[in-house]
Amino acid sequence: MWPGFSRSRLALGPHLTDSRAFASALRAGVRRIGFCFAYFAAWMLYFAILRAAFLLYHFAAARHAGVAIAWGTFFHGARMDMAATAYPAVVVFAFTALSLFLPRTGAWLVRWFTALMVTLLTFISVLDLELFRAWGYRIDASILRYLNTPKEMFASAGASPIWLLLPLLVVLLIVARLGFRHFFRAELRGWQRVWWPVAIPAFALLGGLCWFLYYPARGGFQKMPMTQSTVYFSRDAFANQAAINASWNFFDAVFWRTYDTTNAYRVLPAEEAAATVDSLLQRGGPTRSLLRVARPNVIVILWESFSAKVVERLGGVAGVTPNVDSLIRDGVLFDHFYASGDRSPEGLTAILGGYPAQPTTEIIQHPRKSASLPALSRELKHAGYRATFYYGGDPEFTNFKSFLLQAEFDSLVTAEAFRPGDRHSSWGADDHVVLGRLQADLVQMPRPFFVTLFTLSSHEPFVVPMKTVIPGSDETSRFLNAHRYTDQSIGDFVRQARTMPWWDSTLIVILADHGHRLPMLDSLQPSRKWETFAIPMLWLGGALAVRDTVIHQVGGQADLPATLLAQLGLDGSRFGWSRDLLAAGAAQWSWFTFTDGFGVVTDSGAVAWDNVGKRIIAQSGNGGSREIRHGQALLQRLIDDYVKR
Repeated sequence: MWPGFSRSRLALGPHLTDSRAFASALRAGVRRIGFCFAYFAAWMLYFAILRAAFLLYHFAAARHAGVAIAWGTFFHGARMDMAATAYPAVVVFAFTALSLFLPRTGAWLVRWFTALMVTLLTFISVLDLELFRAWGYRIDASILRYLNTPKEMFASAGASPIWLLLPLLVVLLIVARLGFRHFFRAELRGWQRVWWPVAIPAFALLGGLCWFLYYPARGGFQKMPMTQSTVYFSRDAFANQAAINASWNFFDAVFWRTYDTTNAYRVLPAEEAAATVDSLLQRGGPTRSLLRVARPNVIVILWESFSAKVVERLGGVAGVTPNVDSLIRDGVLFDHFYASGDRSPEGLTAILGGYPAQPTTEIIQHPRKSASLPALSRELKHAGYRATFYYGGDPEFTNFKSFLLQAEFDSLVTAEAFRPGDRHSSWGADDHVVLGRLQADLVQMPRPFFVTLFTLSSHEPFVVPMKTVIPGSDETSRFLNAHRYTDQSIGDFVRQARTMPWWDSTLIVILADHGHRLPMLDSLQPSRKWETFAIPMLWLGGALAVRDTVIHQVGGQADLPATLLAQLGLDGSRFGWSRDLLAAGAAQWSWFTFTDGFGVVTDSGAVAWDNVGKRIIAQSGNGGSREIRHGQALLQRLIDDYVKR
């Protein structure tokens, strides 16, 4: 039987008319609620102490970041500290509610649970101190893989300054223990059973507080739950890492993230897979130059859900993108081009990092992995470009911000740069507003510049600030109408850009972040999976040496970095998964992944494969077993690479 539980404690207590008893019970109930707020604040203070310990342990890096940046880690990291606090707090709040009826039991549970959590989280935080020094990222679930090899784990630990870490662990535990005893020991000893007319509403209120902790646990009231990007605030990598709460990062990895430690897609002999991938990614001969300017300014416009099915020139619905249809005659169109995946984060890492999408995870969700990727922005910065990213939405969406900061963009122009009145969609500022901001900024932007702009108005729910052009209230009509709006916004941007002095030395690349299932065209078979991934890529600008040209080379998003860098005369060898599509003899193929499956497209056929069912789910032309082997080899090698990062 739990301590403090007895039949005598079930008595209903004094009569309701006893005002003194009622007042005493009311004070006891208020103290319970006050205890909960104090308990939450105590954990916040302790996490601040742990962050201070982290900064002191890595004093050289903190000093290099600067005093202001170091202090900023406390302010920006507080949001993640609140999330980390919410989890033990919800348990203690529940125990506190129980104590209204069983005070000794509730107090006992609070003491022992708190002691357990303090010990566990302090140990994680102290372990993180040395892991960060060795690995360069905060502790996450990847450490669990070493539990299977304890000999190697302890051998590695032998190089750690145990003489410093153990005393630090003891000191922090003593500080936490003494602090808890000082603030809460007397309170817990004084807990008494509360008279039921007060206990019942107090219990309901404490239950409400438990429910409300859902919001700090997810990082606030915003649309998307918190990620590491939420606390990123600086171009200094150490400062961003210091803002992360080590305990939150560890348990987030354990319970919510997919940290692959093995490759479930090894179906081919390693030698065969390696040889196949090497032949597919083999560098071609001399590249075909499309530019008349050696080092032009570069603007990459990522068009949300820009499917080939909305472009008439590519066999799509007529009248949706009249501006693009017109611009094609003045530029270079890649008409056999495919998205790497079916979500924005996958498109972003493919286009800027040259890294293909994975079928069951996204590398952008794991900052320590995505930090190891090459970045188009970083390469161009080293060549003298200034890199800026424009997006009218929240940069914390699926860890965009961490990836962009790691990619060394000089500045991010995102949601907070725009007025609330500029947002007709719940996602953020309207496309024409963001493009207008870019147009204004380009006048003063240092050259050469590299700009990436990500549109959002053509994302669900397809709400745009334009008179309806394509009538209908159904989903397909709203989807098409949203693309009609973005097409008009980009068309207006290009028309104005032609009048600017920077136009003659600028290349504009327009492509999608991914395709879309809509519209479902009658002429397309539902089983033609690759039609969902088919997207346009259009090159425009005064820097082009050719016009009204169509490139029939089969390729995809991950090929943009190598292709673009070759045009600029820069080395693209760091992008091992990217091919120069304009090189002589470039192989005709592209591939994409979807949830536990992949597709391969060549100039003679296509095939889509279900990894779970081990079967073909779509097939066209000469696509067959050969393409499946190619896709399996690519996926096997990709996940091998992903696991190692």
